[in-house]
Amino acid sequence: MAGTDLTILIAYSTAVVLAVLITLGIWISTRNRQPVDTKRLAEFERGWLVIVAAVLVALLAATIWFTPYGKSTPSNAQVVTVTGEQFFWEISPTTVRAGVPVAFVTRSKDVNHGFGVFKGHKFIAQIQVIPGKTSTLIHTFHETGKYTVLCLEFCGLRHDRMVSSFVVKK
Repeated sequence: MAGTDLTILIAYSTAVVLAVLITLGIWISTRNRQPVDTKRLAEFERGWLVIVAAVLVALLAATIWFTPYGKSTPSNAQVVTVTGEQFFWEISPTTVRAGVPVAFVTRSKDVNHGFGVFKGHKFIAQIQVIPGKTSTLIHTFHETGKYTVLCLEFCGLRHDRMVSSFVVKK
């Protein structure tokens, strides 16, 4: 048995054993029913509410400064026009410079598309391309080479053929 298969088997076996033990524990604990202390239960629920709210506020405070929305196109940006249509990408120009921001101005002629940029198997960036709307993705490429563009939104029967590319040079 391969290493990954063995890991999956152990994980599922452990999960099943834990589920059986928890179910058994709950069944045994409910055999001798005690009256519910609603006051204690309400305090417990309020405590969990405060903890969950505090965690969510902390996550918001820690991540809100990293949201990619609201970025304006820099004045020195290279503008690349992208049109999505079943089932191809029209990209112009197909060569950009590394280290300079690129503004991909995207449009769709027919249905929703997902403009996804990859370097090999590494995901770089994506934006939704919606008919009747213009969406702009701003990204600065630091590595030279060929980048692949895939459609990340199922757009029809030949969706898998919606592949294009562009090159980043020094």
